[in-house]
Amino acid sequence: MTKSDSAWLAYSYLALVLVVAYVFYQAIYTLGVYTMWVERYDQFYPAFSGIASATFGVLAVFAYARNEARREYHLSVIAEVRKVRWPSFENTKKMTLIVAVVVAIFSVILFVFDSIWLLVLKMFLPS
Repeated sequence: MTKSDSAWLAYSYLALVLVVAYVFYQAIYTLGVYTMWVERYDQFYPAFSGIASATFGVLAVFAYARNEARREYHLSVIAEVRKVRWPSFENTKKMTLIVAVVVAIFSVILFVFDSIWLLVLKMFLPS
């Protein structure tokens, strides 16, 4: 474990705070729309929902990150990801092109089978 691993873990916890706060904000806003609190309390509802969602996000991630075993696991995951040999840009472009060509070929094959099946069904079923 290096200092940069701990920094990456802190960045990921910060990203998790933002995601949890955003999801909770959307939930509070949806609840406010359904209960018409957004219109009724339009002076303070936006501030309340922002503060409540930010507080919930921080508290949720704080409770999540307090577990020392979980923290060590995340640090070991970061250390293992550092060992991964990632593909080069050229190799990634080649593989992406291969996937696109295979998808195009299978799309044409499915279109042909679908067209044939449509013709067969039109011959046997009255319109």
